[in-house]
Amino acid sequence: MEFLLLFWEYFKIGLFTIGGGYAMLPLVTQVVERRGWLTSAELINFIGVAESTPGPFAINLATFIGVKVGGTTSLGVFGSILGAFTATFAVVLPSLIIIIVVTKLFERFKTNKYVQGVLYGIKPVVVGLILSAVITVGCSVILPELKLTAITKEGFAQFNWISLIIVAVFFPLSKIKIKNRKIHPIILIVLSAAVGIVLFGALKITQ
Repeated sequence: MEFLLLFWEYFKIGLFTIGGGYAMLPLVTQVVERRGWLTSAELINFIGVAESTPGPFAINLATFIGVKVGGTTSLGVFGSILGAFTATFAVVLPSLIIIIVVTKLFERFKTNKYVQGVLYGIKPVVVGLILSAVITVGCSVILPELKLTAITKEGFAQFNWISLIIVAVFFPLSKIKIKNRKIHPIILIVLSAAVGIVLFGALKITQ
């Protein structure tokens, strides 16, 4: 039953997410919290791992969550493997179907004013979804006690200065050009991982 739920939820996520992996985060957050599959802290960690490992972010995140959900069943390791396959297949299946259909019909409808209107209408929604994901993840890291659904004064009591400083350092680094070339994202990911290991692992700094 858990695998059917996993397939259904991720099929819906893949079907209704437009704009890539980050636009998917609001739906993923809602589903995993409603189903009790992950805590907010676990989801943030999964997002970090999914972003840092090779491959598309959305597919990586689906695979990791599938492993976690499948691992909670009585099937053990096999359940984790089956969960990973189920979530990954479910999230890419809608895109696969849509791409096949669009490929067949694109030449006929690419200049259609209604199709163009749909595409232009979707763009601002995608921007809003990505912005929502940025705010949600950012607040979870910098203000871990703050709940965006119920903002209280107590939510601002714990402020993670170290995370804010890391963001303040690495964001400008991602924009700096050296000999007309930006620093490669892989270098920034490796550096940020090293900083995280030192500060939060070895030194055990919490804020």
